[in-house]
Amino acid sequence: MELSVLRAGDLLLEDRGFLDGATLSYLKRQRQVDVIMPLKANMLATQEAIQLAEMANEWQAHPSRTAQSIALVRGVEHLWTECEVPLNACVIRFWNTKKKRTDHLVLVTTDQELSAPWIVRHYEERPEIEQDYEQMKSGGWQLQKLSSTRYSEMVFYVLTVVVSYSLYHLFANTQAGARFADTTRQALAFEQLRTQRTHIIVYAGGYFEIFETLSFVQMVLHLSPPVQEHLRTWLAEHLNHIQKRE
Repeated sequence: MELSVLRAGDLLLEDRGFLDGATLSYLKRQRQVDVIMPLKANMLATQEAIQLAEMANEWQAHPSRTAQSIALVRGVEHLWTECEVPLNACVIRFWNTKKKRTDHLVLVTTDQELSAPWIVRHYEERPEIEQDYEQMKSGGWQLQKLSSTRYSEMVFYVLTVVVSYSLYHLFANTQAGARFADTTRQALAFEQLRTQRTHIIVYAGGYFEIFETLSFVQMVLHLSPPVQEHLRTWLAEHLNHIQKRE
């Protein structure tokens, strides 16, 4: 538990697979780290939180899902014997389409200052964080494939990947890039291999354009003969220069 990545004031978002009252208590008492996590449906603390929320009937609108409602319930730790720190619960009420009845999900937190909407907002970040980690680990960004042992080149490579990753997701959040929102770079590479579609980036002065390779070749073939000849001469000289350098 002596992890340097956890600092006082941090907020840890955990899956119910890590449900452990003793760890929760340690993080709050010894490390001053707060936690938000869901409780299991069969826990006494879960049942009490649901019952108290229904009795109080002070439901609020869910901050991001219009069909759901939420309620804050304070002090549910006494029914969880392994937990020795105060716990507040956010009860989420929703219609379970599979069971065809109203159902509940209970999130608990050791942060006594959080309101029900903020408990939900913070916990909704967990899937995005996991997706970011999965993308960086195995999404085709190849952080583990460093070809140099020089520190400066390693730092440059990592920073370049991080910047590329950030720009990729910035574009994916725009209307033009919406189709890439749930696609990894690795999946895009596989799709490119499958369709055999490649692209070329063409620079001219301070401008650039991205062309599909065949479209670019077609455009070049429609250029006037003098321009094609000029391009052929430049390309021959450029290739010769590259071959000598290699």
